[in-house]
Amino acid sequence: MKGPIGRLLTQSGLYALGNAAIKAGGLVLLLFYLDPALLTQAEYGRLVLIETAANLAVVLAGLGLAQGLLKYGTDPAFAEDRDSLGFTTLVVSAGLAVVLWVGIAVVASPLAGWLLDDAGRAPLIRLAGVYAALKVVAAVPYMALRMEERAGWYVVGLVAEFTVLVGGVYYFLVIEQMGLEGVLWGFVASAGTAAVLMGGGLLVHAPWRFRGRLVRHLLAFGAPLTFAGLANVLLNTGDRFLLDAFDGAEAVAVYGLAQKFGGLVNMLFVQSFSMAFAVLGLKALGSLDADSRGEAGNLHRRTFRHYAVLTGWGVLGVSLLAFDVTEWVSPNPAYLAADPLILPIALGFMGYGVYYIMMNVLYAASQTGRIAGNVLGAAVFNLALNAALIPLLGAMGAAIATLATYDALAAVTTWQARRAVVIAFPWHALLAVLALVVGLWALGQPSLAWGQGPRLGWRMLLIAVYPPLVLATGIYTRDELQITWGAVKGYFESGEHGREHEEAR
Repeated sequence: MKGPIGRLLTQSGLYALGNAAIKAGGLVLLLFYLDPALLTQAEYGRLVLIETAANLAVVLAGLGLAQGLLKYGTDPAFAEDRDSLGFTTLVVSAGLAVVLWVGIAVVASPLAGWLLDDAGRAPLIRLAGVYAALKVVAAVPYMALRMEERAGWYVVGLVAEFTVLVGGVYYFLVIEQMGLEGVLWGFVASAGTAAVLMGGGLLVHAPWRFRGRLVRHLLAFGAPLTFAGLANVLLNTGDRFLLDAFDGAEAVAVYGLAQKFGGLVNMLFVQSFSMAFAVLGLKALGSLDADSRGEAGNLHRRTFRHYAVLTGWGVLGVSLLAFDVTEWVSPNPAYLAADPLILPIALGFMGYGVYYIMMNVLYAASQTGRIAGNVLGAAVFNLALNAALIPLLGAMGAAIATLATYDALAAVTTWQARRAVVIAFPWHALLAVLALVVGLWALGQPSLAWGQGPRLGWRMLLIAVYPPLVLATGIYTRDELQITWGAVKGYFESGEHGREHEEAR
């Protein structure tokens, strides 16, 4: 467990723990957001739209500089400039953040008319602009920690940021009763905390050396990723705008809740995994020369199967437990309509994780233009599907479009990655996992008519039988499990876990 797989598990575990803490806080936020006495269903829908627009603004203003920092910080050809990369990227990003806020302030009134159905609520848009600008700045030190494989400190910053978010929303929304404005003040407080703490940490530890020539490299690499990032946000959340146009803000609120549950899979499994794998996969691939291809293929192949099995379990758990969680956190029964949307959305995010594995190959080959083209094409495809399906199926049409688009994106990227490195991925394992997840979920559906106790008991049993069924279907053999258990046991007994944990911090 001392090699890349061990580091991947350790760092993914740390990221997952941090994300689990954030999702626990997110459950607390749902208690506030879904309480009609604090935020109406329509206002929650408008919050979802503001979050989406802010994420688009962050990607646009960031110009892919943080991704460029990751690329060149792991590139041996830029070893002499590595110490200057962090400071240079932070300075340029801070300038872009100022430009972003000014731009949003200028067009705040028409944006308020579009997102909030009231141009007079422009101050709320300006608040969202402050939040987006601060997120642009904070992205750089977060990426620097990922590049250095300091997952522990990354998680500390993330948890601190989200703790301030929960506290801020509680104060401004619950205590001060400020409605949507109060939520946005909580957003600003949390993003400001991250920008100050994480940015300050980078300035303390990194040399204050600005290298203008690095900016050209960062922009050349990151600019295509800006389009990919914009397309990616539209791919993830653009359906909310179409749903708002067809069915209104209240429908967006229900769909936004379903996406938050599906987002549990995205955050706890896909993003936690990809944060670690993006770095380790790039290092394993190296310059894609002949000597590195065997090691890269081995790492990517092994990771693929582990990812499929663990994420499949997460999809099953979220899809079966969301109904009772929703019933518990909200007195508004309208939100229970989110339940049937969760499985297709969660499976879509699972396919998104497969895309990340394949994208890593293109990333290492500096084929950012191809990555941007793939995501842009997927976003256009997604919008077209949503435009066709939402008028017929409503929110379910948006969920189906999400699943179809992520799977198509993964398939196209897989075909392109094979041209750079031929890897025999165990696709049979992924298909077997999908069959198990859908089959067990289907067995849980009749329990919707039962009382809460019997329903929860039955659904927990279905979740619990997933691991034995993974073994029974041959996804893992007994010999492989024995080898894995021996490696894990030796990993902890040797003390390597403690050393790797300190390194990750």
